[in-house]
Amino acid sequence: MTLPRRAFVLGLFAAVASAPGDTLAEPATAPFAVQAEIVTRILPYDRGFWDKVTGHVSIVLLSKAGDAESASAAHQMRKALLDIGKVRERPILVLGAEYSTPLELTALCRERAINVVYVCPGLAREVAAIRGALAGSGVLSVAAVEPYVTQGIVLGVDVANGKPRMSINLAQARAQRVDFPSSILKLARIY
Repeated sequence: MTLPRRAFVLGLFAAVASAPGDTLAEPATAPFAVQAEIVTRILPYDRGFWDKVTGHVSIVLLSKAGDAESASAAHQMRKALLDIGKVRERPILVLGAEYSTPLELTALCRERAINVVYVCPGLAREVAAIRGALAGSGVLSVAAVEPYVTQGIVLGVDVANGKPRMSINLAQARAQRVDFPSSILKLARIY
């Protein structure tokens, strides 16, 4: 390899290696239908859930602006949630939003009485800010990408040995005032 070509290849490699982490593919770690099913089944187990719900269960799909994978995940999760349609007897209202700032997320949750924030792929760098914005809110955060759970999203779903598996960030659940009983915690991987 000639020197100019080698320098170009090394420079290209360095640029890819130093690219921000959220530009690399972050596919959802479980099928959207499985994630939607688990979310809608686990919600009523939050001890304070029914006190937080108005006439419907409000779920916001939080995506990254300009990110096709994030937008696709939001679209697929919307369809999966609407196919289920209800959490027990309460209808599901699904909203879409692009993440911008923690203050705007907090305002959205308060103004629209959001019960669940579903964090789409592409927001790895924003998880800490999202975690802070939802502290004390009573809102359940759910990760499309299970590794977000270790960073501060409350619930994640992945598939292990062909079976869905929940992960719960217990400290963050407490910080967000989400209170699952031990019967649910026994079914999950706890962080």
